[in-house]
Amino acid sequence: MRQLGVIIAFIFVLNACATVEKPQPTEEVRVDKQAAWELHRINLEMIQNWSLKGRVAGKSYDEGFRAGVRWEQQQQNFNIDLHGPLGRKVAEIKGDKIDVQLNTSKGESYTANNPESLMQELFGYSLPINGLRYWMRGIPDPEQVYASLELDDQGRLKQLHQAGWIIDYDRYHDGSPALPAFIKITSTTLNANVKIDTWNLHGAE
Repeated sequence: MRQLGVIIAFIFVLNACATVEKPQPTEEVRVDKQAAWELHRINLEMIQNWSLKGRVAGKSYDEGFRAGVRWEQQQQNFNIDLHGPLGRKVAEIKGDKIDVQLNTSKGESYTANNPESLMQELFGYSLPINGLRYWMRGIPDPEQVYASLELDDQGRLKQLHQAGWIIDYDRYHDGSPALPAFIKITSTTLNANVKIDTWNLHGAE
């Protein structure tokens, strides 16, 4: 009988361990994560001059696309090179908050005041250039209201809903400040993965 009682007690302990819930984050932990995010966001917003190299692949409706990306941002001015798998330039997009110019590898040149509509007209898909210059750094576009924002354990963006887009941050580069290494961008018309291989920060203003 004593042995049976020991076995029953052992089973009870196992069941109790199996049903123990993980402790919920304390208010202090949540506050610390929010404080880390606020400092991280401020540091990234101060960086106005930067460049990156990476790759983008995605699908818009039934059309897929893939390109290498070189992006240079100087204050409000940007220059984006899109190139094929062998390094051949496909297009160059450059401009500021007022005007944008797109030059193709065929020598064609187009101008507009909105890079998104221009890309849609020429390529059949559009990347949100105006929002991307913030999203690439891992911060919301301050000129647009965001629907929701989720942070990871280090106080960095994990997911952002803004301007009809969902931006997921799957991986960050090591360093300070931590900058995104892999981003997923989704809307009702486009799904894109952006892999950022290298960042170059030219200083904060």
